[in-house]
Amino acid sequence: MSSSTDLDASDPLANFREEFVHNINEPELIYLDGNSLGRLPKRSTSAAAELINGQWGNRLIRSWNEGWFEIPNRVGDLIGKLVGAHTGEVVLADNTSVCLFKAAVAALKAQPGRTEILTDDMNFPSDIQILRSAAECMGPEYTLKIIRTDGISSSLESLRNHLCNKTALLSLSQVAYKSGWLWDLADVCKLATNSGVLTLWDLSHSVGAVPIDLSEAEADLAVGCSYKYLNGGPGAPAFIYVSQKSNLFSNPIAGWYGTENPFQFDFDGQPATGAAGFITGTPPILSSALVASGVQITLEAGMEKIRAKSVVLTQRFIELVNEHLVSYGFQVASPLKSTNRGSHVSLFHPEAQAVGQALIHEESVIPDFRPPDLLRFGFTPLYTRYSDVDDTIERLQRVCETGAISRWRHVNPLIP
Repeated sequence: MSSSTDLDASDPLANFREEFVHNINEPELIYLDGNSLGRLPKRSTSAAAELINGQWGNRLIRSWNEGWFEIPNRVGDLIGKLVGAHTGEVVLADNTSVCLFKAAVAALKAQPGRTEILTDDMNFPSDIQILRSAAECMGPEYTLKIIRTDGISSSLESLRNHLCNKTALLSLSQVAYKSGWLWDLADVCKLATNSGVLTLWDLSHSVGAVPIDLSEAEADLAVGCSYKYLNGGPGAPAFIYVSQKSNLFSNPIAGWYGTENPFQFDFDGQPATGAAGFITGTPPILSSALVASGVQITLEAGMEKIRAKSVVLTQRFIELVNEHLVSYGFQVASPLKSTNRGSHVSLFHPEAQAVGQALIHEESVIPDFRPPDLLRFGFTPLYTRYSDVDDTIERLQRVCETGAISRWRHVNPLIP
């Protein structure tokens, strides 16, 4: 195994670490929770100052005609470059849950005679709740079917066995939030299309971490958040992708901002074309505009380089866990093949919550905990170093050897 020092010295993405704010009061901090909330881009701090002081402060409402109005589409097209979308197929709109609901209902309406949504139990819990709500809103004949998995991985064969002539929509997370399981977009979309089924993807744990080409895969719909690997900021708006290969889809929650001419205030106004028609109300301008910084940095770095480093980071972590931590009760709870894994690795430990709190409070490592017994370690190639991987393993060992688990056994904070 190459030394982390050599890998960091030859890392083509090393300079991008300086694009992000690092707390000078915590020089030893290792941040491995970018799969939940990305770091603050330095560009966002200057952009925020201009937005607040220059635009809102000085230009006031005139700023709507000086760039604000175009932000959802402009930033959406930037994200579109990351996900293989055509111009106008991606916009910022609402949060992920609302975007998912809109897309799911739109898909069901486009599939008359088919009444089933298919997903799996690795999907994000909120997604499953939203999909169930979408089915209920469509009527009593609509159902949500959940495929049971082992919690770590799945297969095309499993999907094939559950698709039927009642299935209207297949909705999955491209990267599973717990295990990091990674679906092959093209393979799943081909399977669904051949069965007459539409696809709706949640890209929240994949966008900015793995290469995505929705057009090539012939995906129908997709949503995703912007505050994880895109570093858009806490609670930043989500995005929605609506394929232009057909005119199947219409926004089930139509509103003024999603019309062709919003400022005509016409209650009979026609919906805007493309994904823009899926905007409903006034967008949150400050948070929407700040999404651009992280997306631009990601585009500059290049998804191929980001993915290549991600694979090495996660594989190194898995190998070191198996070499040094199995005797302490840790087990890898993520796919071992890199082609089936996103950019985070989950570890099982019977006292995962206490381990996580000890890491945070005694060892300056921030992972996250997922009940009942998983710790997730997110590796963000733009700012995670190879030395961070090695140091995290050493600090995990110390937690197990110094009694730290006992000290944090009964601490139950909600965050992180």
